[in-house]
Amino acid sequence: MKRRLAILALLCIAAGVSVAQQMVDSSKLEQTVESLQNSVDSLNVIISQARNRYATEPESREQIAKQLAEYEVEAIALKRKYDEAVMKFTSYAQRIISTEVPAEHNVAADTSSIATVHPKRANLVYNGVLSETLESSDLKLLRASQEKESAVVLKIKEYLHMYDRMASLQLEYERVDTEIAADSVVRLLDSVRDVAKTTESVISNRWHEIFDNKVYIYNLLLEKGGRMDVVSGAEQSLASALISSDQKSIDCESPALVEYYYRKKALLDYEAKVATALELALAKDSLMRVNNAMKENSYRLPAITIVRRSFIEHEPIKVIKPTIYNPKNPIPHTKIYDYGTVYRVRIGIFTKRPNLSALRGITPLSYTDKYHNGKYAYFVGGYRTEEEAQEGVAYLKRLGFKDPQLVMWVDGEYISNIAEWKSKNLGYNLEITGVATLPDDVKTHIGLRNEQARFSRVGTAFIVGTFASKADAERVASEVVAMNGSVKVEVKSVK
Repeated sequence: MKRRLAILALLCIAAGVSVAQQMVDSSKLEQTVESLQNSVDSLNVIISQARNRYATEPESREQIAKQLAEYEVEAIALKRKYDEAVMKFTSYAQRIISTEVPAEHNVAADTSSIATVHPKRANLVYNGVLSETLESSDLKLLRASQEKESAVVLKIKEYLHMYDRMASLQLEYERVDTEIAADSVVRLLDSVRDVAKTTESVISNRWHEIFDNKVYIYNLLLEKGGRMDVVSGAEQSLASALISSDQKSIDCESPALVEYYYRKKALLDYEAKVATALELALAKDSLMRVNNAMKENSYRLPAITIVRRSFIEHEPIKVIKPTIYNPKNPIPHTKIYDYGTVYRVRIGIFTKRPNLSALRGITPLSYTDKYHNGKYAYFVGGYRTEEEAQEGVAYLKRLGFKDPQLVMWVDGEYISNIAEWKSKNLGYNLEITGVATLPDDVKTHIGLRNEQARFSRVGTAFIVGTFASKADAERVASEVVAMNGSVKVEVKSVK
């Protein structure tokens, strides 16, 4: 008997050493998380400063844009290291200490008359005291749910790696030079997102099952112990978490991860209260460390959005003599862009194609018979703004062209009478919300993009207008959101 009790004591001591070592390792992991968090915060400050300089230093914009791209790639990699450290800490702090001996086997068969002494464990569900209150089937369900959580954590890691890929594709889309390359990036992003959505669904389904089972067992456990006060408080907390997840998931890439975060935090808090009620201080401390280590920004991931780019070629009018056009290099058909705004100067509408010598060496020329009842309309130049295009009109008049007319295309629509079009379609406005006052750097940036922009306020929203095309408005909207993540910008048509 004495020998067996001595062995039991040694087992308890061994378990205590294991728990102590776990606490040391857990502390190291927690320090790593804090260090990475500080690095993430510091880099975010640098990125914010660079974005401000991008808005206020137009002469250095190209160099700053390259720096921003490098910073953002570095931020993605650093954020992933941080998320992995958090996941590792969370997983480590919750798993069973492998050297622990299950409580129900700690006492030899011939000592059954002696009161069972359960060693205190860091993992709540593997404390032997639970087996005294719960039916074996309920205890089995609880422990099975605990073990399934590690699979959910792995799925979250999978999703985060796919999110990184989507974020890198978002950056790549902003850097490509051609429409073909941009379309390829969008198709790849859509493919990655489809796989990510499947993983997200698995996370949601598994987590709901785990969450419901654990809450059910804890409620049952506390009801048997007469602790309805704890159950009532937990019900309110868990309901509040669900409301928070619905509200906070707006504009996030993964509502499932947001829901996991808020309900997991609430569940950890509930488990800590269960541990307190059962006087399991070690388990309570472990649960609180896990809860404190979970950070909202690891799960509330900004939505990956591709703001469609316009790849219009803008080129002013030039005179090159002799003309660059000949039978081997004919005047091309007018390229029609289905997205964005381009101004051109129409030099004439002809029943027959004009002689090249009559065009006086001007370039870039194009023609189409798509408009004007099949007649040949010839255009020259390609301008970003109406003001630039008007300069092209004046230049052609000085060259001797009798009646050059300014025309435009807006998202693929040919507009030959710009004044009439403006009277019917005023363009697009930005509606900015989420801030009490519009930051000066945002105002400056919008002014640089659209010198004619006007600012007004309606209720809590700031209205900025107008933009000729939806493409122009959406591009500026995406830039404003990138500069200041607290604002929300919507593009609205003005009729």
